[in-house]
Amino acid sequence: MGSRIDIDDNLVIERYNELKNLKKVAKSFGVSLRPIKRILSKNNIELTNRRFNVNHSYFNVIDSEDKAYWLGFLFADGCIRKTKTGSQVVLKLSVKDESHLMKFKNDLNSEHKIFYNVNKTTSKKGTPSVSNNCIIRVNSGEMVEDLVKQGCIPRKTFTIDYPKISEKFYKDFIRGYYDGDGNFFYSEKTKMSVVTIVCASEKFRTFLIEVMSKLPNIGRIHEDSDKYTIKIVNIVGIRSFLDYIYYDSKTYLKRKKEYYERYKEYRRNVESGYQRGLRGSYVKSS
Repeated sequence: MGSRIDIDDNLVIERYNELKNLKKVAKSFGVSLRPIKRILSKNNIELTNRRFNVNHSYFNVIDSEDKAYWLGFLFADGCIRKTKTGSQVVLKLSVKDESHLMKFKNDLNSEHKIFYNVNKTTSKKGTPSVSNNCIIRVNSGEMVEDLVKQGCIPRKTFTIDYPKISEKFYKDFIRGYYDGDGNFFYSEKTKMSVVTIVCASEKFRTFLIEVMSKLPNIGRIHEDSDKYTIKIVNIVGIRSFLDYIYYDSKTYLKRKKEYYERYKEYRRNVESGYQRGLRGSYVKSS
């Protein structure tokens, strides 16, 4: 009896989603059909020879808020793959952002399925963690070529440059990038607040700083090149940046915008209380 062939399940699933042909998948791994069928069946993958429909030319011209936003989001969180057997756009998010991934799929008019997996990792200190993710893999050579043309390239972490889009869509693009690789935090207890945007590419950080520096009352933008991070720590500057990206916008990561709205309400209460205190002091002193 022959020994069992050991092939990584995720690689088989990705290859099958791309090729939609059992024989081609088996040939690419140099194995028979049996282990491929076994892996796909075990992972509840429906066998079909149908390629999924999608708007392949979606990123050909960036001429709308949605397109600019998703381009920015892919600059941050997307993965572009170009192989001998085909090309893919891959986007993986936490399950808590499943609805956002669904919007991406719908905007692309994609029939591709969303898959779910559980990642188990261990930190350098030995602390285990589990993350539940949802993933979409869009098979489209045309879309990949258009994204590369727009500046979203494979293995982009350290090399992405300015996006090749009109300046009027910069705020939508930056909002997409912020939703992918940015964060805002505030503490009512410590009174600390900070916006951070992570980017390992020096050229792209320069682009972000140039655009952000033009915003009114932005103040100082801190750049931590060792940690590849841009920071805004002053209250007025934080409001200036977040109001800029969110004003009159329709596409955004809902939980991040709602968090900022809570912050604005908190600041209104603080400032209202301060003003009441000033009025009380004035009356008392008179």
